[in-house]
Amino acid sequence: MEETHRFVSVPSPTGNEAAFAQCYAETLSGMGLETIIDEEFKGSPSVIGRLRGTGGGPTLQLDGHTDTVPVSHGESSIDFDLGVVRGRGAADMKGGLACICEAIRALTESRVRPRGDVLVTAHGLHEAPLGDQRTIRSLLRRGVAGDAAVIAELGHDHLAIASRGMSIYRIQVHRAGTSMHEVELRERISNPTSAVRLLLDRLEQRAADLERQNDDFVGPETLFVGEVRSGDFYNRVPVNAEIVGTRRYRPPTTKEDVLQEFEALCATVAAQTGLVVTSSLQEVGPAYALDHSEPVIAAVRSSYQDVVGGDLPLASAQAVGNAADFAAYGVPAVYHGVNQTTAHSDDEHVTGADLARAARVLAGSIVHFCGADADEEMR
Repeated sequence: MEETHRFVSVPSPTGNEAAFAQCYAETLSGMGLETIIDEEFKGSPSVIGRLRGTGGGPTLQLDGHTDTVPVSHGESSIDFDLGVVRGRGAADMKGGLACICEAIRALTESRVRPRGDVLVTAHGLHEAPLGDQRTIRSLLRRGVAGDAAVIAELGHDHLAIASRGMSIYRIQVHRAGTSMHEVELRERISNPTSAVRLLLDRLEQRAADLERQNDDFVGPETLFVGEVRSGDFYNRVPVNAEIVGTRRYRPPTTKEDVLQEFEALCATVAAQTGLVVTSSLQEVGPAYALDHSEPVIAAVRSSYQDVVGGDLPLASAQAVGNAADFAAYGVPAVYHGVNQTTAHSDDEHVTGADLARAARVLAGSIVHFCGADADEEMR
């Protein structure tokens, strides 16, 4: 709990993670890991740590993001009586990063020595819309990767091995001219809000169509409207309007497929209204699904059984993380960390019991995946 609280006490909103990256690097280095700070992206350095194995085993990568959503939160706190750490990033995902440290600390302080290396990567620029995953993608592109990875977030009572992709769409409507008083509006001039009405009707219908096309494991594709903007005064005819939301999709749907879908919608509404209607798409993460036979799956499930004494069911992550980025570079990745129910909320917190459970599962996962030389089992 203390380490999680220490991490939470160092603010790291997306794009400003340098101070926490330094804190995390010093923590890994102090535990005996070979540690470097990668300064490729200004203000958002990545931390790379490696615990050398005794040889002969595969490398397991433990990964997490250092940034938090740039939303204010009450002062961070630790309550030993209740066993709770509160503050921005406690659940998403500095608690998970602390669990990685504790898992490795358990290994280094015991007589258990993994045969394969343990590679730790921590990176910023994750949380959308400012975060675009360029940090982790750059590391993977340069070969900073294990044979498999466990990302310490999104799953605590299940093992996430798939997820829908997600893109932020932006539909913009524009008419020629300048804003005018409503009484000057002529029939030949289209009001951008008329296009918004048509767009919203069609988006709602498309969302309903997608909801009916369910997948028992991954869930349905979705289309969500989160922002609608137009005008600057109650009796002025606006020049522009904008709709922003999310589109989540499962394999084999891609960002390109979704972009074509929005472009066709915009073309239809533009033809009906005579307005300029365009769309753009920012991909937060592509869809992915991991083969159930991957050894990392068995490693984490076996460790969970050892620690908790129950089965760890396979599931699809509901949020978007970085597993798809790993998969794009041939690294099978799963999600498992602390309970993130309160992530991004006004009362973000994590419990000490959950931190201990996650750390033990991660430590056992290293042993199961990398192999180990030990005189006794980890307890």
